[in-house]
Amino acid sequence: RFQKEKELALQPISINLLTSVHPKLPWSFKPTKPKIIVQPGEVVSVEYIVENLSEQTTTGIATFAYFPTTFGNYVNKINCFCYDAQSMKPKQKNKFVLVLLIDPEVTKDSKTKDIKEATIQFTFFDYKEYKEKKT
Repeated sequence: RFQKEKELALQPISINLLTSVHPKLPWSFKPTKPKIIVQPGEVVSVEYIVENLSEQTTTGIATFAYFPTTFGNYVNKINCFCYDAQSMKPKQKNKFVLVLLIDPEVTKDSKTKDIKEATIQFTFFDYKEYKEKKT
């Protein structure tokens, strides 16, 4: 039984990386790879290319969602650009990195143990507007 659990834990999970930008924010935002393969327990870096397409400095903030949502309980973001407002100068291009760890417990939870494919979606919002909505 233990051997079977061990093998299960080593099953890689395919993660689709979706990105979107709110219409009010003139940015381009794309992962360098649309999909990554992750071993539970392994620390992975994901790179995103972000570009301010406008003629002025703009500030965005990213939110994220997971599908299936239960999968999100096992995603540990060790380092993420998503917690802070990000300002970009006119026409500036930048690389943002997400460092994450998929908790091996994901393979033991009855709700998540059969997940072979998941999605992480980031959406960048205009920071001013996002802040106003929050208050």
